[in-house]
Amino acid sequence: MATRKTASKQSKKVELNLSLDEKTNKKVNKELKRTPFKTLLILFLVVLIGLGIGAVPAYFLTRNDCFELIGTDEITLTLGESYADEGAKVVAFNKNDSKKVKTESNMEIDQNGNYTSNEVGTYYIVYTVDNLKYGSIFKIQKIRLITFVEPSDDDVETTIN
Repeated sequence: MATRKTASKQSKKVELNLSLDEKTNKKVNKELKRTPFKTLLILFLVVLIGLGIGAVPAYFLTRNDCFELIGTDEITLTLGESYADEGAKVVAFNKNDSKKVKTESNMEIDQNGNYTSNEVGTYYIVYTVDNLKYGSIFKIQKIRLITFVEPSDDDVETTIN
């Protein structure tokens, strides 16, 4: 028959008693006070050098980046006219992402793909893009305002003549 042994767990506290002379104790305390400043200084210099090394490629990688509307930001049309959207130009990290631009508008789109309205007022086209820089990090969007006004009497007279 097997017997079962029980283990007893005892913890022993180890104490370290150093007896240093006064001169050595002062020297140790002096070094301990100087070490954090040196460490912080070295850490600061490493971070500064790292930022400097990283800034150069980041500059060359993003110097031509843009998200801008092609054409004017605000357009005024008379009722019955339509607007052919020119779109937006998007360059992110030296890559042309203009094809990824999505538009949202509160205007009607005719059979030719042009924006039109039968009512006087100001309408918008919102441009957004789904990419890392302008879509995920910064959430940038551009807005074009299109105002439809009633034709003036001068416009009616010139079309009749």
